[in-house]
Amino acid sequence: MGYRVEYDRGRQKRRQGRGRLLVLTAAVFLGFLLLVNGLWPRGRETLQAIVFPGDRAVTAAAWEEMTAKLQAGEPVGSAFEAFCREIIDHAGLSSP
Repeated sequence: MGYRVEYDRGRQKRRQGRGRLLVLTAAVFLGFLLLVNGLWPRGRETLQAIVFPGDRAVTAAAWEEMTAKLQAGEPVGSAFEAFCREIIDHAGLSSP
């Protein structure tokens, strides 16, 4: 009489499920952003205020500086930290 050993494949299925959930969540969020941007001007302004706080000119300049640092090869973490510090400094939120 022969026998067969079957190993638990539950872990692999759970990992695939998490990946699919992440992709689906990102797709739904992207769809939400596109709908708000195209169909709800007041919502678009609110989202822009959340994503780009403070003075838009300062935020745009900080964004350009961050992209320049990234293109120069600076690590993402330090470039993003400098971006955030620039916005906070101009917002008057930094501690003394």
